[in-house]
Amino acid sequence: MEANKFIRTFFIGAGVLLFAAAAAVVIMDPFYHYHAPIGGMKAVVMKAEYQCIGTVRHFAYDSIVFGSSVAENYNNRWFDEAFGGRTIKGIKSGAATADLVYYMKAAFAARELVNVYYCVDISALNADAAKIFPDASLPLYLYNRNPFDDVQYLWNKTVLFEHIPYELASGLEAGYDEGASYNWAHYKTFSAEGTLSRYERPETVSDMKKEEENAAVIDANLALIGDVVRAHPETRFRFIFSPYSMLWWDEAYRNGNSDGYLYTVRHAAEYLLAFENVEIYYFQNDAEIITDLDNYMDTIHFSEEINHEIVRRMQAGECRLTLENLDETLAEMAALVQDIEERYMGEYGEW
Repeated sequence: MEANKFIRTFFIGAGVLLFAAAAAVVIMDPFYHYHAPIGGMKAVVMKAEYQCIGTVRHFAYDSIVFGSSVAENYNNRWFDEAFGGRTIKGIKSGAATADLVYYMKAAFAARELVNVYYCVDISALNADAAKIFPDASLPLYLYNRNPFDDVQYLWNKTVLFEHIPYELASGLEAGYDEGASYNWAHYKTFSAEGTLSRYERPETVSDMKKEEENAAVIDANLALIGDVVRAHPETRFRFIFSPYSMLWWDEAYRNGNSDGYLYTVRHAAEYLLAFENVEIYYFQNDAEIITDLDNYMDTIHFSEEINHEIVRRMQAGECRLTLENLDETLAEMAALVQDIEERYMGEYGEW
């Protein structure tokens, strides 16, 4: 009898503990799998691969920033102040076009959007448009609609003992800035010295590839984006070409890719500007930004001050790319690439 009582007590106790653990995860929900923050808690959003799909599905918003790691350092409030609305982010580090289109479709399935801010990566437009997303590199139990595999979330010791305490501590902190979702800038140092130390310059200059060599792949990626734009004519889509550093353009030139990358921008602009609900903002030809390597931590990632400057210029209507100024703008960029090779790189010493 005593043994049976012990076993019964053990299983009741274990069941209570399991229930309490699951209840804590459901209530706190640090990955926002079930709901947005409750009880006056702030949204603590730092892990895109775990939290992005939940925020897109459950948060209250009408505007969203899509992009890769170059978009993470925007503060959502900057867009709210510039263009109105309530903004969140749909982020995937190293995102392919298919990744961001997945998040876009999830956002539109959840609510009507007033504004979409889409940070265009040239590399993404030249990557495989048929990529499967989400894939096994992600926590699929957060993406699918299968409640049975939520056991991986409900009884997860890392969630219970790391993520929930972090959410509590940060969410109740008076100075915590919800708008700085996914921001990584405060952990990094931006300097010419550091940026140059991370750059391995190609030793030789390759023959320039044909600019339209990758046209079919670019077309396929643009079609993915275009399908979403076409389906939502009431939404204002603002596409942003971020200012990659001159080292990025130097590498592109020396590998024979710079003409193809300029073709990518032209092709994307001509395609996207055919939609009445599209605006494009182009910052890659800003010599003052891209040749000052103190703005960067590597060839492509710039400081949050540059992110803020981008939003300010967009609000002022500056740096807008149109069919009327497309030829002139890309000619300026092509000339800047030549200047980078012939002048600016030499200012940083012998190579």
